[in-house]
Amino acid sequence: MKIAILGSGEAGLTLAAGLTRLGHSVMIGTRHTGKPSLEEWQKENDKIKTGPYSEAAAFGDVIFLCTSWQGTKEAVEMAGIWNFKKKVLIDITNPLNGKGPDKSGRLELTPGGHAASGGEQVQAWLQDTMVVKALNSMGSQLMIDPSFTQGAPAMLIAGNDDLAKLAVSDLLSQIGWKDIVDTGSIEMSRHLESLYVLWFAYGFRNGSWNHAFGLLRK
Repeated sequence: MKIAILGSGEAGLTLAAGLTRLGHSVMIGTRHTGKPSLEEWQKENDKIKTGPYSEAAAFGDVIFLCTSWQGTKEAVEMAGIWNFKKKVLIDITNPLNGKGPDKSGRLELTPGGHAASGGEQVQAWLQDTMVVKALNSMGSQLMIDPSFTQGAPAMLIAGNDDLAKLAVSDLLSQIGWKDIVDTGSIEMSRHLESLYVLWFAYGFRNGSWNHAFGLLRK
């Protein structure tokens, strides 16, 4: 499968490397194509292409949106709305206000993130795209092959299109997620995005970032 990763931060690079190991063709879209650290990383991951957002979005049959929230709308516009049409987009963003944590480790969502989630906003920008919120409730180091002695963590997803969620669930299974939970429509993104705030606060207080959410069933 041809997969585009929009964003060359830690999450984007982690997903690109993991998906490439599974045999997928991956291209990273970035506004920083000449960034020295990215060029150095690509030397060790030479099967992965890089290019501007528009080339990556056109390349991918499935697109991962891995930008920081402040740059997300601009990245989508730079990629070209037409390059998303009728495609599945996996939105891993969280609409944080960009100010970082307070002294208690609490992050804040943007004011709009409470009224309309980041996932809802992305879906509104890309009305002909099947947006699925996923992989947003943990750090990038846990996105590929998560393993915990206490059991399998849950990957909570949300989106309006059931077939798109099935396709995303298949990809998530490939990268090691065993418990994938469909929480409903894209409006549920506001609750999934708040989970990241909770995930971060726990890590900040405990000085450990190797934790994830699970769903217990009786």
